[in-house]
Amino acid sequence: MANIKDVAKLAGVSPATVSRVLSNKGNTSEDVRARVQMAIRKTNYVRPGGAKPLVAGSRTICLTIARNSTDIFGNPFFDSVLYGVSSTVEQHGMDLQLAVFHSVDRQIEKCVQLYKQQKIDGLILTGILSADKDRLLRTFHEEHIPFVMIGRTFRHDVFSVHNDNLRDGFMAARHLIDAGYRNLVVLTQDTKLDVFAARISGYRQAIQQVGLDAGPERIVQAGPEEEDIMNALQRLLDEGIAVDSVITMDSVMSLSVLKFCQLTGLRVPQEVGIIGFNDAPYLVKVSPTLSCVEMNGANLGAEAFHLLNEIMNEPQAMSLKKNVTLPSKLMIRQSTARSAFEGI
Repeated sequence: MANIKDVAKLAGVSPATVSRVLSNKGNTSEDVRARVQMAIRKTNYVRPGGAKPLVAGSRTICLTIARNSTDIFGNPFFDSVLYGVSSTVEQHGMDLQLAVFHSVDRQIEKCVQLYKQQKIDGLILTGILSADKDRLLRTFHEEHIPFVMIGRTFRHDVFSVHNDNLRDGFMAARHLIDAGYRNLVVLTQDTKLDVFAARISGYRQAIQQVGLDAGPERIVQAGPEEEDIMNALQRLLDEGIAVDSVITMDSVMSLSVLKFCQLTGLRVPQEVGIIGFNDAPYLVKVSPTLSCVEMNGANLGAEAFHLLNEIMNEPQAMSLKKNVTLPSKLMIRQSTARSAFEGI
């Protein structure tokens, strides 16, 4: 079994330097840390009391998120991301650990601990809230933990994979306009979350491009529960705001909008068009079937793994920035096919 001197020899440093890197104490350059980490992997070195050697075949990837579990489990987007990550990890003969936390503080504490104990070899981060992004990414950088973020950042030098949510918001709104709708409303859980804010910006660009009403009252915030959505839509009608189409931020919200229309006698798609984000099997099992912008969560998960594998094989890459933008696809179904119902 390799010892600390073997690691030091391969990395071209002293055993004391290896010890400093392992304990994350003292001043060592990024280049030296990268060489030591690579030597650890090549020699399969395990610190006394360590969990496992860091050989490629035994690597463990951690997919982590700090959100309320009710926001994650059953969410079509996170389901597809998990499928993409897990299937790709399995194809490469590695293991996957899922770590869900209720706070980012606990997420940081536990993920750093797992990495230092050599129980995981890298992180895939998803569902990062805007307020948490700086602290989360900075900490993992400082701890020299290989990680990839699913999501977009303009201010951090990290590896990330994402959709262009501004493009996708524009795509959804433009589709409704082209289908003949003129009084568009956006229904969202949050206006400040990066993903939602970008989609709303795309919607506004499409609306303003053709001179339609883009007033603030057309951005409607509602909680995730069906009752919240029903009440928000009813308030729109009570206030006399003209609505002939709704863009929702996820497919579950689209179901609630459809139910509201059915209960209030509004015909879909003749009187109200509905389109959301993230495809799901149940969207084609309702009547009318529901249109959406497919975000390809499985592809995001798979690409995140490939980027992380690149970093784990070449630790020097952690100091670089690499953004991968994946395409989205418009899934046109009955809920926006207004022309097919003309005269009915």
